[in-house]
Amino acid sequence: MERWSGRVALVTGASAGIGAAIVRELVKNGLIVVGLARRAELVELKGFPGKLHAFKGDASKEEDILAAFDWIKKNLGRIDVLVNNAGVLHMLSLMGNFLWLFSYPYLPCVGKCKSQLK
Repeated sequence: MERWSGRVALVTGASAGIGAAIVRELVKNGLIVVGLARRAELVELKGFPGKLHAFKGDASKEEDILAAFDWIKKNLGRIDVLVNNAGVLHMLSLMGNFLWLFSYPYLPCVGKCKSQLK
């Protein structure tokens, strides 16, 4: 991870669960992390070599994604790493009491991120 120290990462879904854990590990390893989350007030971490910027936004909304990229370009210059962690959880009931759970990342975020990184 040393080669990524000082680089800029954008992590979606950064306020809880896997997203929060990814943010913690990246900041511990010296990255500058922008944590995009609907609950940005929960994105907080201190005492590590990297830096964390909480950014309030919803990865399912194009205007929030574009605002995050604009902020990053103006304040940090570039994005080196994208962790598209935010997703949707769906539940289906099939055959009585059997429950299927599945999650997938917000695909609009991927498309916008790709176009902004060029």
